[in-house]
Amino acid sequence: MAFLAGGALPARWAHRDDFVVLEAGFGLGQRFLKTWAAWLADPNRCQRLFYIALDAETPLKAALSHDMSAQALVGRLAQSWPVLTPGLHTLVFEEGPASQVTLLLGVGEVADLVPQMVARVDAFLLEDVVPAPLALNGDEGWLSRLARLAAPGCTAIARNDALNVLEGLRQSGFKAQPNDACVFRFEPHHAPPPLPGGLWPTRIESTQRHALVVGAGLAGCAAAWALARQGWRITMVDAHAAIAQGASGNPGGLFHSIVHGEDGLHARTHRAAALRTAAVAAPMLAAGRFAGACQGLLRLDTHTHAAEAQALLHRLGLPPEHLQWLDQAQAQNLAHIPVPSGGWLFHQGGWLDPAGYAQALLDEAQTHAETMFLPSQIAHQWQRGTQDGQATWQAQDAQGQVIAEAPVVVMAGATGTSALIRALPGVASLPLSPVRGQISSLPFQDGIAAPALPVAGSGYILPKHQGRLLFGATSDVDDLDPAVRDADHAHNLEQAAQLGSLSMLDAPALSKGLQGRVGWRASTPDRLPYVGPLPLADAPPITEGQRAPRMDRPRLVPRLRDEHGGVYVITGFGSRGITWAALAGELLASWVTGSPCPIEASLRDALDPARVVTRAKARAQNSG
Repeated sequence: MAFLAGGALPARWAHRDDFVVLEAGFGLGQRFLKTWAAWLADPNRCQRLFYIALDAETPLKAALSHDMSAQALVGRLAQSWPVLTPGLHTLVFEEGPASQVTLLLGVGEVADLVPQMVARVDAFLLEDVVPAPLALNGDEGWLSRLARLAAPGCTAIARNDALNVLEGLRQSGFKAQPNDACVFRFEPHHAPPPLPGGLWPTRIESTQRHALVVGAGLAGCAAAWALARQGWRITMVDAHAAIAQGASGNPGGLFHSIVHGEDGLHARTHRAAALRTAAVAAPMLAAGRFAGACQGLLRLDTHTHAAEAQALLHRLGLPPEHLQWLDQAQAQNLAHIPVPSGGWLFHQGGWLDPAGYAQALLDEAQTHAETMFLPSQIAHQWQRGTQDGQATWQAQDAQGQVIAEAPVVVMAGATGTSALIRALPGVASLPLSPVRGQISSLPFQDGIAAPALPVAGSGYILPKHQGRLLFGATSDVDDLDPAVRDADHAHNLEQAAQLGSLSMLDAPALSKGLQGRVGWRASTPDRLPYVGPLPLADAPPITEGQRAPRMDRPRLVPRLRDEHGGVYVITGFGSRGITWAALAGELLASWVTGSPCPIEASLRDALDPARVVTRAKARAQNSG
């Protein structure tokens, strides 16, 4: 375990909250397994170990390490092994109260992934970086930019014959240690302040890490779940008497990835979200904690032919364990209903009861940290306060009485979030539109066929649940009518018939026992959620001699936060609340706590609420 000794581990992680290791390479996982074993054996270990491993040649499950000294850990790693799509994958082990080991596995070229990492790394393991000639231009690429990721006191281990690595470390501010030519310590000449949209080290004492979550739907429960797993006490406030009373209260809903020829930000963020939902929800479903299934979802596609589909899959590099094309006969055989076309089978897709999922996330939060739910209506006003010497944000009711206070506020409601944001001076407005959705359900009878797995296309149908067929849904922007409408039932019935689940030959008979529910989703203009600290509309005033800050990238936009707390948002899930919840919650926790970001920087920017400011500035500049 020379790499552990070279990095002064486990001594350096002793009694710390978090410790982050980044390995350029994964091999068969030996170093990760040995680090995990060392963490388990150390009574003074850090509470949370984050191990980032980046490799273009990540092994298949069957090829994982066969080190006999770590066979139990190998089995657990293999059991959690993800489908190896390009990008980052989160695997969590040893979960206890504020304790866990997290493997953040990056699939792709290290030179491409390192610039996309958002983390504060305590130890770099670079022994597997291939020695190469020094760059002619003197710039060793990603190796010369590790200072962006290095935390104070960071160490690095590299081969002493890898001249390009050694030079890259020198350019990044690392200095070789006199007692070991392979060990380097981060000793920069200058440490710039963190970017407004970067990872900020929290200065909040562990006993005062308390977040006030406003909203108790899927977004709020996911935020509470992710923060509690990192040791944060949670107070959740909602105007309803129980959780998941809005759109999250529907009896069923879908989750799945999407596929697009360009594989742009929408496709990549949705894929990351769906994969994380499958990883989190599948064990809960297997334990029978709520209704649903994670056994795939079929999305019909009438515009794509088999040859085009196969060419697209090959070009995108997506494995068949994640996504397959089925022709019409294959789709009908799988779905057990006469679907009208072929389509895409998303293996990490499915359906579940969103309210049950929300409750399970909240239950998980309560096993990690104190979690309290307060049914109360917050007035559209905020005050600053102090509690035990810590600056707080105070939420008040209509009479001006303080309902709850905390150094961190997370706004996790739907469209009502906009009014709460407007009550904060200087904060940029975040556009959110209410989208009315009505679902329908029928008791099973002649003429109705239940699919064996969820089928989507123009609308969706779910497998049989509680003796009924659930299908839908309408989507009407800025429609605030709460009544269940016959016209919307007719729309949903027609879509279900087109998907092959029922016959419209006897429409009057089908209408018997027809039920529906109305809910409103919060949708953003670009149909991607807002997850992160609230951005300020304008940069703060500058003093003489200062340069005006750039506002052309989300990570440069000033925020309503500092190292002692702030106000964050997680909303705008639209019709994909189940898909987004787990990943968005973990992304939010990364923003709040400074832990490694679970997705690439480009995807983080795409979900950053500060994108509203940068786009507004760009439009003003172009029109000017």
